Amino acid sequence: MGAQDSDLSNETAALADILKWSADLPAWQRDALRRLCGQTKLEPADITALVAICKATDQAAPLDASHIRDPAASHAVVSLGALHGLSNVNALAPGERLSFGKTGLTVIYGDNGAGKSGYARVLKQLCRARSPKGDAILPNIYAATGGTPTASVDFFIGGQKRNTSWTQGGATDPMLSAVSVFDSRTANVHVENTNDLAYTPLPLRILAGLAQACQEVKAKLTADAQALERQTPVVLAKPECKPDTAVGKLISSLSGKTKPETVETLAGLNAQQEARLQTLTSDLASDPARTVRQLQAQEARIKTIIEQLERLITAATEENRTALDKAHTRVVTARAAAAAASADLFADEPLPEIGSDVWKALWEAARVYSRESAYPEQPFPVTGSTSHCVLCQQPLSEEAAKRLSSFEAFVQDESKRRGQEAADAYDEMLEQLSSQAFQMKNLPAFVALIRDDIGQEELANALRRETLHLAWRLRAILRTHGQEILPDLPPAATVSFDGLRTVLSGIATRVEGLQSEADSPQRAALIAERDGLADRKWLGLVKADVLAQIERLKAIEALEKASKDTATNKITTQSARIAQALVTNRLRGRFAIEVDKLGVAGLAIELQQAKTTAGVPFFQVRLINKPSEPVGKVLSEGEHRCVALAAFLAELSTIDAQSAIVFDDPVSSLDHLHRDRVAARLAEAGQSRQVIVFTHDMAFLLLLDEACRATKDREATFVAFRLISRGTENAGYCHQDPPANVMPLDKVIDGMKAHLANVKIHNERGDQTKWLREVTSFQDQLRTTWERAVEEVIGPVIRRLSRKVDTTGLIKLTILTEADCTAMREAFGRCSALLHSQPGEINPLLPAPSVIESEIDALAKWIADIRTRQEQAA
Repeated sequence: MGAQDSDLSNETAALADILKWSADLPAWQRDALRRLCGQTKLEPADITALVAICKATDQAAPLDASHIRDPAASHAVVSLGALHGLSNVNALAPGERLSFGKTGLTVIYGDNGAGKSGYARVLKQLCRARSPKGDAILPNIYAATGGTPTASVDFFIGGQKRNTSWTQGGATDPMLSAVSVFDSRTANVHVENTNDLAYTPLPLRILAGLAQACQEVKAKLTADAQALERQTPVVLAKPECKPDTAVGKLISSLSGKTKPETVETLAGLNAQQEARLQTLTSDLASDPARTVRQLQAQEARIKTIIEQLERLITAATEENRTALDKAHTRVVTARAAAAAASADLFADEPLPEIGSDVWKALWEAARVYSRESAYPEQPFPVTGSTSHCVLCQQPLSEEAAKRLSSFEAFVQDESKRRGQEAADAYDEMLEQLSSQAFQMKNLPAFVALIRDDIGQEELANALRRETLHLAWRLRAILRTHGQEILPDLPPAATVSFDGLRTVLSGIATRVEGLQSEADSPQRAALIAERDGLADRKWLGLVKADVLAQIERLKAIEALEKASKDTATNKITTQSARIAQALVTNRLRGRFAIEVDKLGVAGLAIELQQAKTTAGVPFFQVRLINKPSEPVGKVLSEGEHRCVALAAFLAELSTIDAQSAIVFDDPVSSLDHLHRDRVAARLAEAGQSRQVIVFTHDMAFLLLLDEACRATKDREATFVAFRLISRGTENAGYCHQDPPANVMPLDKVIDGMKAHLANVKIHNERGDQTKWLREVTSFQDQLRTTWERAVEEVIGPVIRRLSRKVDTTGLIKLTILTEADCTAMREAFGRCSALLHSQPGEINPLLPAPSVIESEIDALAKWIADIRTRQEQAA
């Protein structure tokens, strides 16, 4: 990779490599690269447009060589000559010409609203600099007619003069891309959300923007596909058609590739097919399988009824009544025997009913109490001399003990046991016969089954009569068997099961036939034909929905295919390749040098690779001694700008050719210390290349002027000043002279002398009105120049708008004398009195040109004399 990437060591080469690499990218990504080369980030409107291109619903304007710096330009020295012929550029006045010094610094000053930014924006577009989204050039909104912004520029390539025209949105001379533009809003150093200071060279920021665009475009494509999926109608989400029919197979395999002609062919029935469907529906109305299930249920119910009737017939016999009567008699006899035994045994007892059921219950309770609680593990009854009665709790007398023993003997008597066994046998027989009774609540349903479902009304009536007769006979048996004289029973019923068995036989035959029919190929073919016609009829009703769904599916498939063009693996590979070649040790070293020159908090700072986001490596600005401390928390806003400026200058060091640099307000938010450092660094840069600075900061302008002067360490840097001002209706008026505050005093004095020579004719011709206007102007200029002369005198120590005090220049103030101060105050007073009228004068005489000339000479002599003495003192 090293040999292959050796040519990517500067931004221009890296951008050219991205252009070459992008040839194989999808069209929308190439369009995104074009946008990212011209603006700091992609706005929502850009993403919307890129999605449209990705969907192939809009044309792409891909990245080409006109959008990046020309690699050839990095090998030539390109400088700017003048910007002129501007039209429809903000509210800039037409016909103005902004020239630039061929070498050194050109400082272009303009107050806010003067039009300075309009010229700066044109230069940014000429030199292909990235700009924030809102930096587009607009025509004058107050002009009667608008138009496309245009301009002409003179420039030099290695000293050879060239000229080119520019139209916004059009191509510019590729060699102008060699000019570098610094704008802190698009700087490669920026504060991240984590308060870290991150460094991302332009090529990597462009690739990072492309990776982010891939994610956003993919998200929008996915959302669009999901929205289309949600539009699928319920009638197709849960179709009513059978899966095995031609229509069912069509619907289950529906896709964007489904031909509408196939749908049209299958949808709907003609009259003949409609008639055939009705016939088949009628013929196949009864489902054999369902009928079989119904018949089998009837068969089971009839068999159950037969079993119940057979049990009822068996139970309602004379034999059963006789047997039940005998069992009852045995119970009565056994109980009488036990009663007799009880009466004989306990005849002398004081209480009656000994041996009765109530008494027996009491006795059984006493037995349980004795065995479990009173006398456990002793046979009942316990009748020892120390025992107590378990019923009355009294000590047992001999008589009481005998009575208890006799009671127990009676209870255990054999006659009693036989009586209980007879009762148990009787109860069992009674319960068994009672269980054979027919549940009369089920009789109506049974009769209805035979009469209505089977269709045998006569059989149903006969079975009803016979069942009622049998039920009556059994009830008579159960109620009368215990009487002394048994009454006659209803005559025995003769139930014929032949009719029911015939019904069962018929059901079995039908079931067999239906099962055979349901499984036959012929019926299966008819069912398939009916289902196929029914589904075609259904398709005819939903045809519009199906055709619309095909279009939706086609759109979804297109979105899914387009989504494949949002992969970032190629971007990851290219980013890693460029990062390795671009952020080299040379760049890191130069960055540290530039940070030191700009004096960022006196801290040692370096670049370190920190992370990779969406496949793009990022580098963070770190404190060498405390790499874990976020630099963003340590540096001020102004120091952030200095770090960004250091990165910009470090990147330029990777390009050998010393082409022009343009700075747009480089010191906004900087304190005085950093302004000094930035001014000194720009003055240093101006010794080897053309440097153009746009500023609205007068203090910074004065610092640049001072920094360009010669020092013991280096020669003076040539500096040219330009002034941009605003008129009544237009802005952008260009002046070759610097602002009055920085124009050299000698030039100011020469200008006043030359102007006086041109306008004194007004006095000679007696045009007092015009001469009064000129005298007023000279009065103001003389007073202002005297003030600046005083400023120059003390300038070796302190200058206006500067907080710096130069103590080494204090010796130059020692040459001042009282006569110097008196001469200055008298001359200043005379200037103030040039237009003052004398008491009583209505129309005072205006000063002659010679008077003004003498005041100018006096000012010049005072300045020259003090300069000479100060130079001698130094």
